[in-house]
Amino acid sequence: MSETAQHIHDIQQQTNANDAGLDAARERRDVVLPAAATFGGISETFISGSLATGVVTGEVEDADGGVIADRRCFPGLGPDGDGKSPVEVLADMQAHIGPLAREEYPDAVVKTMKRGLRVFVNEPLADGQDPYVDVVFAMKRKDKPGLWIPNMDIPRWDAAHPQKHVELLNSGEQPQRTLRAQIIRLGKVWNKQWSEPALCSFNICSLGLEAITTVVPIEHALFTFFDHAATALAKRRTEDPAGVSGPINFEKPKDVVLKRARDARDAVAEALEHDDDADAVQAAMHRVFFQYVDQAARISSKDDLADRLRVSTPRLRPTTTGLG
Repeated sequence: MSETAQHIHDIQQQTNANDAGLDAARERRDVVLPAAATFGGISETFISGSLATGVVTGEVEDADGGVIADRRCFPGLGPDGDGKSPVEVLADMQAHIGPLAREEYPDAVVKTMKRGLRVFVNEPLADGQDPYVDVVFAMKRKDKPGLWIPNMDIPRWDAAHPQKHVELLNSGEQPQRTLRAQIIRLGKVWNKQWSEPALCSFNICSLGLEAITTVVPIEHALFTFFDHAATALAKRRTEDPAGVSGPINFEKPKDVVLKRARDARDAVAEALEHDDDADAVQAAMHRVFFQYVDQAARISSKDDLADRLRVSTPRLRPTTTGLG
């Protein structure tokens, strides 16, 4: 294993979600969604988000899913109806789900949220994880693909296609799916090191979907991800991979987004270029994953590092199979 790949492996060991949290989240989702499906007027349910696509990192906070309402039962709701908000329907659904959830989880509490309902199970695991379940309320769009999902904070209805996102992120042969999920998780870990991340998780997932199209060693795939992010985001905001909603908004000003992506790209490139120098690789990877990789002990100053990196090896460039 190369020096750069070893650091990536160490970061994964620190940040991958554990099986206990993942299993608990799935079990809770599989109790709550069937309960929600028994509410009158619900035609189907769906799963979505990080758990459904295998890109959860760290502590498992939640399991995402949703219900799709039958338009015939709620003709006034949504942009294809009278534009009415689902406030009253959600209150009724909240009262319906609570007793059913408490049959399995006696301390469960159901609350409203921006997109629907949130079910807190209140049964922490031995390690403190206590995943809740989000139940998005949705309606199929009348003449276009995707769903109408309410934004209760504004209020308004937004177009989205969470089922298509799951389908896309889980597509391809197994090696590609595995590599893509690994890179997305690393991208999320990198992005969340700042108290104010520059990109939302959906943007990271969409960039990973665009960037990871072939199977290469993970260290080269990580460079490809950051190189794609730095290049693509300089030109435009990331498009919704399902083609339903608009371009994905940045969480920070564009210059901050680009600086972070370019700095990460350049640091991974340096790590790969000097992969036979353990200290140089560690120093470079520290610049990317500063919360997870210590500074190299034997490189005491920026000048020392610059001397190490001032060698005659050619600059890295992206190729169809990785780096050349």
